[in-house]
Amino acid sequence: AFPFEIEISSGDVGGPSGGLMFSLGLYDTLTPGDLTGGRTIAGTGTIDPSGEVGGIGGIADKVIGAERAGASVFLVPKQNMAELRDVDTGDMRLIPVASFDEAVRALEAL
Repeated sequence: AFPFEIEISSGDVGGPSGGLMFSLGLYDTLTPGDLTGGRTIAGTGTIDPSGEVGGIGGIADKVIGAERAGASVFLVPKQNMAELRDVDTGDMRLIPVASFDEAVRALEAL
């Protein structure tokens, strides 16, 4: 229970694959500082109550779309990294993550 109301308007985004990014967005809003450092950060992955990040389908399309949209970093579920071996990501950096905490540490280290 939060001491305030939370409303997420996800537009056309549906399904569990946005779990990691929604979680990071809430974390960034509720903590001091800017987790993104002004960068355009993209990513995907399910998230369970313990903070573990799960793989998703269609990872190559999501990565290509993020690169075309100008993202500089893409957080990838570790289970999906092998699928991206032959995907051209241009200058966009792929960061494999297995947990929410790992994703936060990776962004803080940028």
